[in-house]
Amino acid sequence: MISKKEIPQWKLDEIEYLVDLFKKYKNIAVIMVGSINDKQIQDTRKILRGKAEIRMSKKSIQIRAIEKYKKESKKSNLDDLAKNIPGQSSLVFTNMNLFDLKKIFNESEWMVPAKPDEITPVDIWVPAGDTGLPTGQVISELNMTLRLPTRIQNDTIWIREKTRTHKAGEIVDVKQAAVLKKLGIKPVESLIKIHYAWSEGERIPEDTLYMDIEAFQRDVASCHLAALKILFELPIFLEDMIDEYIKKAVFDAKIINTIIFEGGITASVKKEEVKSEEEKPDEEEEEEESAPGIGGLFG
Repeated sequence: MISKKEIPQWKLDEIEYLVDLFKKYKNIAVIMVGSINDKQIQDTRKILRGKAEIRMSKKSIQIRAIEKYKKESKKSNLDDLAKNIPGQSSLVFTNMNLFDLKKIFNESEWMVPAKPDEITPVDIWVPAGDTGLPTGQVISELNMTLRLPTRIQNDTIWIREKTRTHKAGEIVDVKQAAVLKKLGIKPVESLIKIHYAWSEGERIPEDTLYMDIEAFQRDVASCHLAALKILFELPIFLEDMIDEYIKKAVFDAKIINTIIFEGGITASVKKEEVKSEEEKPDEEEEEEESAPGIGGLFG
């Protein structure tokens, strides 16, 4: 009889540790770490200290921990969380708002060297000036591998003019990547990105986390105004909308005033009122003058 293979103790310990984190935090973000270097992860951990915990574990261990937590907690959508975990990922446990966590990741920008045998997402430029590299075999690497215009000055290699070695979409081969790294060229932006998240039973997809909130708010406001416009044009009257009807009437009146009277109707009324006030004393004087005459006829 073949005995079941025992799970190493360190794996059991890690599973228990992850389950404890599930119990401690209400939000879990899944991040891709395949293209993130260790130094970037370490620095991000420092930034998130006391706010979130990044836990690097194998996918199989992450799934076992989720299954164990599901049995203990009876929380929903944990199966959905487990089945969508990609390879080379990490779990981030936090009580922070997930949008605030995303903002911290976006602000923790890193520039990294171009990867060998991969397509560069950006143009790669080598600036003019002193490379700091001594003369020798390296100059042929610069000339032959990257076709850089070079010269020797003060026993170091200089680049005569700023040069683009690759256009976005081109492959950087192994030799080229090595020479670019030797020159200290780091053209590629590296950001920790949330692949998706889980929050108290709800799975939040990437496109929701990274939507443009300001644009969304503008769209909602625009839809609200369009809906009001349609409502005002309907041949019905709603008592609940009295305040809105009044606001609309005042707004339309102001527009009409501006278009027809160029905003001056109030001023013109005041002039007429002032003029009539000025004319009143004359009318009173005429009445006073005519009154004695009439009295004289009957005197």
